[in-house]
Amino acid sequence: MDLLFGRRKTPEELLRQNQRALARAMRELDRERQKLEAQEKKIIVDIKKMAKQGQMDAVKIMAKDLVRTRRYVKKFITMRANIQAVSLKIQTLKSNNSMAQAMKGVTKAMATMNRQVRAHEVVPKAMVTKKY
Repeated sequence: MDLLFGRRKTPEELLRQNQRALARAMRELDRERQKLEAQEKKIIVDIKKMAKQGQMDAVKIMAKDLVRTRRYVKKFITMRANIQAVSLKIQTLKSNNSMAQAMKGVTKAMATMNRQVRAHEVVPKAMVTKKY
């Protein structure tokens, strides 16, 4: 759609857009993980209450639910770590790109300096001043 109605996005804009999407995904995962952890605490309280009442069948079912909830929390933590790793790789690419652009500018400046300074004229003059 961008090509039909506007200009093509630069790599920097694409990187920034992807970084924002990854940050949003990490926040959503954190929210879901917090909800699951709150649910886990509630399940533990319910398990203790049912155990005091002697309802062991309900306790077994709730214990399975507790294990499942803990497994999901662990998966959310793993997913967040993976997303963060991708985000760091994108940041590294961005840094490498900016460094390459800076080096490109330095190279151009050095080339123009080399063109302006004529070595075949400067060397004899330097030799003359060296003699004195």
